[in-house]
Amino acid sequence: MRFTWFIARRIIGQRSHRSNVSGPIITIGIIAIALGVVTMLIALGTGVGLQKRIGNKVAAFSGHIRVTSLENSQRLETQTQLDDALLIQQKLLKHPNISSVQSVAYVPGVILNETNFDGIVFKGIDSSFNTDFFNFFGTLDNFAIPQQNQIWISSKMASKMSLTIGARVPLYFASSETMIPKRRTCTVIGFFTTGFSNYDDTYVLGNLDVVRSLMGWESTQAGALELFLKDDTALVAQTERIYDSIDALVDVQHIEEQFPEIFNWIRLFGTNISLIIIIMIIVGGVNMITALLVLILEQTQLIGITRVLGAPVRSLQQLFLIQGAYLIGIGLFWGNLIGLGLLFIQHQTGFVTLNPETYYVQEVPVYIDIATVLWLNGLTLLMCLSLLLLPSLIIAKIPPAQALKINP
Repeated sequence: MRFTWFIARRIIGQRSHRSNVSGPIITIGIIAIALGVVTMLIALGTGVGLQKRIGNKVAAFSGHIRVTSLENSQRLETQTQLDDALLIQQKLLKHPNISSVQSVAYVPGVILNETNFDGIVFKGIDSSFNTDFFNFFGTLDNFAIPQQNQIWISSKMASKMSLTIGARVPLYFASSETMIPKRRTCTVIGFFTTGFSNYDDTYVLGNLDVVRSLMGWESTQAGALELFLKDDTALVAQTERIYDSIDALVDVQHIEEQFPEIFNWIRLFGTNISLIIIIMIIVGGVNMITALLVLILEQTQLIGITRVLGAPVRSLQQLFLIQGAYLIGIGLFWGNLIGLGLLFIQHQTGFVTLNPETYYVQEVPVYIDIATVLWLNGLTLLMCLSLLLLPSLIIAKIPPAQALKINP
């Protein structure tokens, strides 16, 4: 092995050994590895970033898990109250993985002013509301929970309805008691922008007591409980555990069950990332095979001399694999430098933007960690070296006597 490393270091250190033919081919192989790493890092960083950002935005609006009555299990609107909601909420807050539990209710209605009207979903909230919602979506510094007859509306709805902060606007709700809808006049105290067109076109945040007064519910009742988890991995298993811990006939669903179309879409990012990684590794590996073949053919005399002196074929194969690993390492270095640099710039500046109507975010989010970078580099190095085993087998087929006859 010392012999192999000694020869490898001499060859690597002697830049002049590269001929006019091998030099460009080796450079192309290094560039292919570097571009592949850049592409993989960007695909992985932005793909995972989109998955996490969109998932977190959905969870910020609706929680990770929802508890409601069985009658409300197949719809968003909470027409039937959840009895003993306060007791269930207090019990759930003792769960070690639950960070907060908010009492909510959803009822359909109509917003109306002098110039326009539109259908809405009124989301009733109270002091238990998770204020991370405002960190994600609020457009004002004032993150006040709506009090009685106060509402937050989306910036999009405010523009459509020509509403400003402090404007008073009537809301109408259907009543099962009379043919005439019930009216609540509310004051706009804040704006939000989620980036989800369904939310921004429809939802209004108001006080939960408004819904209780409309539906005739008691102060201990709510339409649903929305749970926020500290660790949102293994949602299915956690949902089952929470269901088993509630001593009542309720329906418990996690957000992937509530919004399957969104989460099925973002799962496709993982498939695309895997395809990109496979394709880039194959392209880089094929280029390195070409570069190593050129090196082997260029150093045929070296192979012949060392074979005559008694060097085993395996040592010579290791010699060229070391050279291949060195070239791959150069490509990995530049690929990581450029790829991580671009991701850092995007994270700091957000210069690459997206259409929020399609992607639910205004700029490309970035998420990547050291473990992911190391894993990606290790996989690339391992797969490329595995591919380089093929051209190294040619060494055994080169007769030493014939190799010595070749003029340098």
